[in-house]
Amino acid sequence: MLRHIPLGRMNNLRDLGGYPGSGGRATAWERFLRGDNPLGLEGRDIQWLLDRDITTVIDLRTPAEVERKPDQLSAVEGFHYVNCPLLEGENMPNLAEDVARGYFDLLDRGDLVRAAMGTAAAAPGGVLFHCTAGKDRTGLFAALLLSLAGVSRADILADYQVSETYLADIIQRIRRVVPDLAPFAGASRSDYLDGCLDLLEEAYGSAEGYLRTIGVTGAELNALLKKLLPPC
Repeated sequence: MLRHIPLGRMNNLRDLGGYPGSGGRATAWERFLRGDNPLGLEGRDIQWLLDRDITTVIDLRTPAEVERKPDQLSAVEGFHYVNCPLLEGENMPNLAEDVARGYFDLLDRGDLVRAAMGTAAAAPGGVLFHCTAGKDRTGLFAALLLSLAGVSRADILADYQVSETYLADIIQRIRRVVPDLAPFAGASRSDYLDGCLDLLEEAYGSAEGYLRTIGVTGAELNALLKKLLPPC
């Protein structure tokens, strides 16, 4: 099974499968993929997704981002594309010390997360969810799913951290053009997400408690868990 998946010009496409979760079960492979914006996909790349029934695409970017650089799969037959923005006018934090709180504030806008989770729960097969780089919004959505499946905090943070490795070349190219780019741009330090998850647990008790509070139904949670974890 592939963890890092090389499709088209995607740099940060990864599978959430293989992490130890609840009841001694590992998260299922080829059910949830997290990534950057799908671009440069060739016929064999698209067929790879179709062969695995990964046909629901959740785009977590704002409508303005989508307009500037559309998701290639949104125009491909056989895929169900849904734009579920996790930002609505506000921006991600500008200072490193604000990232954890900024992440939490984003999640605290529960109506936006609820729409994306409902779409994932209703998907008939596998789900590819993404933002622009596949690090921040995608990382938060992945962390919620993995937490729901009972994956350890250490593995959730490890899953988040590796984005920095896959985005390093892109960030280096951007720095040549934008030399005053923030030092932490492209960074996925564990303390960013760790601090956010601490705040989430303090406010809601757990990821499941958070999801129930924002309106994700019991049936939807069960549907998500059926995708995340194989049967006992």
